[in-house]
Amino acid sequence: MIQKILYLRNFASKVNGDSYNLQEIGLGKALVRKGFDCDIVYYNDHKETHLEQVYHYEGCTLRIIWLHGLKFLSNSIYRDVLKDSFLAAYDLVISTEYNQIMTYLLSRKCPEKLMLYHGPYRDNTHALIRRLYDTLLLPKVAKSLRCTYVKSDLAKRYLEDKGFHNVVTLGVGLDRSKVEETHSSGNDKSEDREKNREVTDELRRLGDRPVLLYVGVLEERRNIRFMLGMFKKVLQKHPCCLLLIVGDGRKADTDRYWAYAHELGLTDSILHFPRVEQRHLWQIYGAADVMLFPTHYDIFGMVLLESMLFRVPIISSVNGGSVTLIEDGVSGVILSSFSEEEWVSRVSELLDKAELRQSMAEQAFLTVERMSWDRIAEEMLSHSRIQPMQPMHHPMQSGQERGTAT
Repeated sequence: MIQKILYLRNFASKVNGDSYNLQEIGLGKALVRKGFDCDIVYYNDHKETHLEQVYHYEGCTLRIIWLHGLKFLSNSIYRDVLKDSFLAAYDLVISTEYNQIMTYLLSRKCPEKLMLYHGPYRDNTHALIRRLYDTLLLPKVAKSLRCTYVKSDLAKRYLEDKGFHNVVTLGVGLDRSKVEETHSSGNDKSEDREKNREVTDELRRLGDRPVLLYVGVLEERRNIRFMLGMFKKVLQKHPCCLLLIVGDGRKADTDRYWAYAHELGLTDSILHFPRVEQRHLWQIYGAADVMLFPTHYDIFGMVLLESMLFRVPIISSVNGGSVTLIEDGVSGVILSSFSEEEWVSRVSELLDKAELRQSMAEQAFLTVERMSWDRIAEEMLSHSRIQPMQPMHHPMQSGQERGTAT
């Protein structure tokens, strides 16, 4: 009998796999390739439960359970999951974030098979509720977990400061099957890959102009105004430069950013796509010279891994993903301040030095090769005391994986 793993995303928000490379799916596929059935619980804003089979490999299956939950702040409380009959079907349960109510409840219901996979590395919101949780519930959670894994060294220090022990940094992988089918390698030619016609037409505007790229939500946390102000100064040194922005946000925020861009005289130097599907990202990254990631806070930006895969050198702030992935000056640039002059200087250096861009891009690509979900799943399972019922082949994660989506 195939053993089963349950993986809960506890945030009370609905995800979209077409426009974002979902971490849960990537890890879930790797667990299936290791010889386990895996179910992922995602929040559903409708009352009914919906099952979706998304991957199958040598007799093992990955399913999404779209499940309605009680919503409290950012928490989703899945009452159906907490039933003994539901949990009895699983040999291992992976919960996300130490401070989610579901993590505490599961630590009471099934501590013998509960793992934590945690990402945040800073107390951000709801300070009073967080203090109450840390005082009343955290000690019980910390003592009840079978294993505690984190996505970055920043998150490791964060949990250790709160009293967790034996915390292991796993990092995050990239589900390359989402983009690999359109990723150029070897003798593949871009003409053979599926193109988004609108993206193709708009990118024609670029010509031979140097291109800075930002991919992500347009919100205050991502430091968009800083990026626009910094870009204005880049244009003083590189007047032909263009800023390519992929992402959207709340209308109140985006209206404010576009008004600021107009005030700075940047309108003709910005190309904006509110949304590009994962399968067409090769066009976006293929047009870029440098990726900008000036976020104030990010648990682990998947766009960093995507940039590395597509060999676009990164200039990033200090955040969970950058300190885990980037060797400063070798595989990218990490800047600890938000000095416009410093950012402009490093951007200008990369734009001026093609050999430096290429060297960083190649080193970054080697990093992605090491950051596979298969490696992460292997390490996670090594501490779980569960084994697949039959020997499985474990191919490296790639676009040639034999698993199929259904």
